[in-house]
Amino acid sequence: MKNKSTVNLSFVLIIIFSSLANTQDFDEAYLESLPEDVREEVLKEAESKKDKEKPVYRRPSSMIDKSLDESEKENDALKYRVKRFGSDFFSKMQSSFMPINEPNMDGSYILDFGDILEIQLVGQESYEDEFPIKRDGSVNIPDIGKIFIAGLSLDNANKLIVSKVKESFIGTEAFITLKNVRDIQVLVSGNAFNPGLYTLNGNSNIFQALYSAGGVNEIGSYRLIKHIRDGEVIHIFDLYDVFIKGISTTGNRLKSGDSLLIPPAERIVNINGGVKRPLLYELINNEGLDNLIMFANGFSHDVNKDVMFLESYKKGNYFRLDVNDSNLETIKPEYGDTLHIGKFDYKKVLVEGAVNIPGEYLITDGTTLSEVISRAGGYKESAYPFGGYLENERTMLINQEANKKLYNQFIENLTLMTSDEGATNIAIVMDQVKNAPVSGRIKAEFDLDVIQFTPTLDTLLEDNDRLIIPYITQQVYVFGQVNNEGTVRYQPNKDINFYIRNVGGFDDLADEKNVFVVHPNGKTVILEAQKRLSFLGSTSNADLIYPGSVIYIPRKSIEMNRSQIASVWAPIVSSFALTATSLSVLKDN
Repeated sequence: MKNKSTVNLSFVLIIIFSSLANTQDFDEAYLESLPEDVREEVLKEAESKKDKEKPVYRRPSSMIDKSLDESEKENDALKYRVKRFGSDFFSKMQSSFMPINEPNMDGSYILDFGDILEIQLVGQESYEDEFPIKRDGSVNIPDIGKIFIAGLSLDNANKLIVSKVKESFIGTEAFITLKNVRDIQVLVSGNAFNPGLYTLNGNSNIFQALYSAGGVNEIGSYRLIKHIRDGEVIHIFDLYDVFIKGISTTGNRLKSGDSLLIPPAERIVNINGGVKRPLLYELINNEGLDNLIMFANGFSHDVNKDVMFLESYKKGNYFRLDVNDSNLETIKPEYGDTLHIGKFDYKKVLVEGAVNIPGEYLITDGTTLSEVISRAGGYKESAYPFGGYLENERTMLINQEANKKLYNQFIENLTLMTSDEGATNIAIVMDQVKNAPVSGRIKAEFDLDVIQFTPTLDTLLEDNDRLIIPYITQQVYVFGQVNNEGTVRYQPNKDINFYIRNVGGFDDLADEKNVFVVHPNGKTVILEAQKRLSFLGSTSNADLIYPGSVIYIPRKSIEMNRSQIASVWAPIVSSFALTATSLSVLKDN
């Protein structure tokens, strides 16, 4: 069976911590020895311990407000209800779209009683004045008389007035603008969120009236809105023309006394799965499943058409009807039906580094590491599969949580110390833990020849996995308690002693018995180098170093007591960052 595993050394420390005593009071010297941020966390932890010792009084369960609980449950349930297509268009209510007396209308605006024109004459006759349209539909211009313009467009009214002025005054030009716009009253009734009588400006259309009323409610029809004038339905308004087709509503201007009636929706049908916009949709007249899919913006890229069925409940009985491309047009779903369309369960992995086609790849359950490497065009000649890196999101989260627990354990144990002895050292190690990069690395086999010979070594990939294939390097990295830490050029068949000698050997504080070696594949071993150094000519397969290996020499511990326990923890904590350090260097080469 293919599997993944990871081990975090932080749990070793937790075992150590469990043996320490209870909280004590601190002396000033001890607190002053700690860094400021650490000091604050230690005091906070100590105070928290005192609070935990106090009795806790809880409200009896019989006194809990059950109605509130039920209300919260209901609200949570509403969060997960399927949204109806078009509901977002009315999610932000707006009472009007322009100031009530906005004069800047286009030439198609139809004039009527209540509008006010500003007319300016220039020439033989010169004056400027405002002229309201009277109830009989006219404006009365001095020395010209009544001109009936109600029912005319602004452009046509302008032409008529200009011609009348020229007939009456030779050499006089007329300039007409709309000064104020009339108010109109429109009734919005039926299934609006806020039905009622609304005062709008004379340029308002059906869409704006619906906005004023808060839009269509949960059961109302978006597609069969009746525009009524003088008791007769003059237009059936379909909001899908606006939502889907983008057809302008400016031609559907309202008049005072008009009403909009929103009837209940005839058929609201759910569609989910392999479409681009899975929501609730309204169907009218003879529309079938093909229309439903069209409204949902068509099939998604991951659709699985082998799995399509219509689900319905009639008189308490469940019905399922299999669907395919050939019967989409003929099937007419009913109110409350659901069309389920299958999807392939695609996940994503990222491939970086020394492959021929790096990038993001879609995978399904069961996709293996070798398959993705093959799809990425295989390795480049300069690739170093032995240093391959598989980063798993779930593993990283686990390690983050483990490091967090480790840090909190450090804080807790600092509260157990009453002197400054060893506290500063512990604070230094804490900083290492807090700032060390957290790895989500999983040890995996990247050698395709090995995988082909032993398929069980192939690794199953998960969503958001990251594969990094480093380029070959000729460097070995030596850090820690040595005289001149840095890089040494790789030499075949040389063990750790060779590389330690090339950086000046151990310093006085080196722990020669516990040398960490992190191989490029992520494997970490602890070697006792002291004996090896006394036999300079000896090598061992177990001790061989690889290109890209990291050698870390920790600080030795003198004795195992509370005040110097940081010396024991330090090499363990330091090892957390080694794999990430190795990888970082490999990626940069």
